[in-house]
Amino acid sequence: MNGDNIANTVPATAVKHLVGLCAVFIASAVLSGCSGPIMNACTAIGWANTLTVTLDGGTADVSLVQLCIDDECSIPAPSDILGPEDLEMYTPDPRAVKLPYFASKINDHSWEIDLSMSSPDKVTLRAFSANGIVLAEEDMTLSWVRVGGSERCGGPEEAAPVTIEITT
Repeated sequence: MNGDNIANTVPATAVKHLVGLCAVFIASAVLSGCSGPIMNACTAIGWANTLTVTLDGGTADVSLVQLCIDDECSIPAPSDILGPEDLEMYTPDPRAVKLPYFASKINDHSWEIDLSMSSPDKVTLRAFSANGIVLAEEDMTLSWVRVGGSERCGGPEEAAPVTIEITT
């Protein structure tokens, strides 16, 4: 070997090591969960908060439970009002600025309200008969506790189940 061959191989090896170190540094920065000083992105991009509503009393006539936040009220979940064929074709209105809250009947004494990513403090709950008569109405204050995500980025929250009394 002469001196020219050694001189040519050392820089090539050094460059390979430098490229390898750069690649490791970039990969570690990207894979660090965005928690480093350079990046600070939130990893959770969406979640659904739900509220369980328990009905006490005569529930035989209840056909819908509705939750209202100010003037915006839940609607029946598509799976509760559409047949299997219609449900396959269901598409939310693309012009909607905000998705509606959905109410789903779990059983005769329990309903679940899907609030998307909302966690309202004050709500109004109503129970309706099939012909639209209000069987119960109650204003409630909810207390939500975050059960995922982070303080900075938010995340799913839970509120204790609430109970409304059906007196009619």
